[in-house]
Amino acid sequence: MIAFGKLAMATVILASGATIAKAQSEFPTRTIRFIVPFPPGGGNDILARVIAAKLSASFKQPVIVENRPGAGGNIGADIVAQSTPDGHTVLLGTNTLAINPHIQKSVPFDVRKDLVSVARLASTPFVLAVPAKSPIMNVADLVAAAKARPGRITYASVGIGTPHHLGMELLKIQMKVDLTHVPYKGSVAALSDLSAGEVQSMLVTINSALPFVNRKEIRVLGVAEQERLPSLPNIPTLRESGVPEFEVTAWYGLMVRAGTPPPVVRKLSEASLDALRQPDAIEQLQTAGFVLTPGGADQMQQVLLQELDKWAVVVREARILPE
Repeated sequence: MIAFGKLAMATVILASGATIAKAQSEFPTRTIRFIVPFPPGGGNDILARVIAAKLSASFKQPVIVENRPGAGGNIGADIVAQSTPDGHTVLLGTNTLAINPHIQKSVPFDVRKDLVSVARLASTPFVLAVPAKSPIMNVADLVAAAKARPGRITYASVGIGTPHHLGMELLKIQMKVDLTHVPYKGSVAALSDLSAGEVQSMLVTINSALPFVNRKEIRVLGVAEQERLPSLPNIPTLRESGVPEFEVTAWYGLMVRAGTPPPVVRKLSEASLDALRQPDAIEQLQTAGFVLTPGGADQMQQVLLQELDKWAVVVREARILPE
């Protein structure tokens, strides 16, 4: 009986190994859905379409980008969280995965349990900007103005709960100042009002800000990264400007449903990272303002977990109530 039990167990193990090997060797067997949880035309969409084209060429299968916006990215993410765990439905994950659980009363999935990381792809640096005609010339000026007129200096964001919003709340905490939030529906409207002086400051991604900077409509005070940006070499980081702990980055990575076979996850990870090595992809993405940050599943998961902890603290200290 013992020998028979061992034989049966060995048979199960061998069968399981054969199934996993088959999943890895045959994946993908059909069209891959690449879910982007935001509208077409933005930075998320640009990144997804560049990666999708490379994955399609690598896998010899169609990779179709589907824009599924809504609920701060939750609608698209939930599609992946509810999909068959076979790697054929992929999510472009962003900061919202780490922010929404803290600011929304109901999120239809658990990002820690229902999704798994595949690869880290890229990031977009944030910068702190003011109108070009503003008398505020640096971060020290902004702090002084805010302390002289508590609550009177405004800042724009692209919506409640976005990295633009919570990043500025983090900056308020670290600068120990009171600024008033003015949310907009998108970066174009927010930057247009910033350039016109309707709002006094904004934390914004560099790819959105650069056209306004180049037209000399807004002034960048600092970069929310550890190092200065090649596109703005004379602009100091916020760390250099007296906010030593401050760093906010818009990050992007691939996710799939939990339970997807590890060999399939590895195959997706390797193919997506190979895409980031292609010269034409590098050129397209860098031109669009992305900083390539290729990393495997473990690196992407580490970023996600760190961001979950980071924004939990910001939401609590800023006393932002879930909606």
